[in-house]
Amino acid sequence: MIGPPQDVIDSALEYLRGAGIESADLLVTLGSGQSNPWVEEVIVEVDYGLLPGWRAPAVEGHGGKLSLVRVGGENVLVMAGRHHYYEARSYEGVIAPLSVSRALGVRKVVLTNSVGALRKGMRPGDLILLSDHLFLQGDQLGRLLQGSWPRGVRPGYWEEGRAVVKEAAGRLGIRVTEGVLLCVSGPMYETRAEAEMARRMGADVVAMSLAPEALAAWSLGCRVVGLSLVTNMIGEEGHTGLHHKEVITAAARFQPSLAILLREAVPELPDGN
Repeated sequence: MIGPPQDVIDSALEYLRGAGIESADLLVTLGSGQSNPWVEEVIVEVDYGLLPGWRAPAVEGHGGKLSLVRVGGENVLVMAGRHHYYEARSYEGVIAPLSVSRALGVRKVVLTNSVGALRKGMRPGDLILLSDHLFLQGDQLGRLLQGSWPRGVRPGYWEEGRAVVKEAAGRLGIRVTEGVLLCVSGPMYETRAEAEMARRMGADVVAMSLAPEALAAWSLGCRVVGLSLVTNMIGEEGHTGLHHKEVITAAARFQPSLAILLREAVPELPDGN
């Protein structure tokens, strides 16, 4: 088992069921500066801080609320914001929401985040559908997943899910390209030299989140779609110091296209079994 102890998971489940969240089919996790695409259809909303094992985000732009909405005949959990590894140098708070969601029945996971772009030709506002990732947050997560990783399972973003998102984007006229995410520990942003190294490694975008949640979800038997919103360019000529507030501002500016795409694609995702 990964994440918090079973008694902590049971306590979180008891609280959620008491609040009216008894089961779910799909989890959507939103990144920095992103808001719930189904805010007007929320059935139940719970603060992370009330849930055993969950850690409320301490980073600006992460609301820290879990919502239940009904989308396309399925119960969907929407996480507005996430706890990052760098906030406590621990994965317990990162993984707990996945463990609890899986216990509620979730088999499909859509993870979004705000990222910096490395690939030339990208621009703020672009949406990147993840085809793969490079995980450079150390080996702590690997030790945590050891023993729970299903034998013979190779990590991989959900091909059928990606196809659905691409088709939906085409109908909406929203620009979506595929790319590889480099996931680093943070909280500092990359130097120009680090950005150049990342490009040579094959990364298209870089962030401090999403990959550990994808790994945890895969270990729990879930199918995963990763969708990143570009908020800034990294390591370009003329690049100056970047502040998190700028990322939040850019995410808020461009997130409507992400919200529209999620509303179109999520109801069409095939069954996660």
